[in-house]
Amino acid sequence: MLVRHGLPERGLTGADRADPWLSDQGRAEARAMTEFLADEEFDAIYSSPRRRAMETVAPLAAERGMEIIPLDGLAEFDKHSDEYLFFDDLQKAGDPRYKACLRGDLSAWNTDYPTFRAEVMEAVTEITSKHVGEKVLVSSHGGALNTMLGAVLGLDQMWFFYPKHTGICRVAVDHQRNRMRIVTLNEFSHLRGVAERRGII
Repeated sequence: MLVRHGLPERGLTGADRADPWLSDQGRAEARAMTEFLADEEFDAIYSSPRRRAMETVAPLAAERGMEIIPLDGLAEFDKHSDEYLFFDDLQKAGDPRYKACLRGDLSAWNTDYPTFRAEVMEAVTEITSKHVGEKVLVSSHGGALNTMLGAVLGLDQMWFFYPKHTGICRVAVDHQRNRMRIVTLNEFSHLRGVAERRGII
């Protein structure tokens, strides 16, 4: 089960700009996701080491007394950048980095798509090989999720869907045939309650 992190905090300064924590909305999204997954059992919880990803699954892990296993390959392509950028802001401002990123050009983030894809898929292979026959929760990022799921579909492009914050994707792994298939994509019904309580989605 793959989830995108909740909404990060805006307006941070210094080193925190590169690795923001969750905003109040993001924490509400994480709580809603935890409640939604109350009946789901997991054998392990993995996360990108970025704060927004770790904090998203922290309530669920704490509730169950489970350890969150950080895995660097699950981090977003901006992990080498000194600033977290909100892509809706880039789009509205007409920033050329927005369209470049949609083309898979990650040079503004000090990496490139083949390198990023290799890192992400190495992390996926590590997790699936360690947990044959088990159910694993993975907290990651929009670009990383597009890369993982795009690989399952055999797509030769970086982006193909827009994951909601705390959106859930389910993937089944067939180890005998060395195949994966997407079961659900971008579930976000748990966010309806957040929208009703906070009026923010």
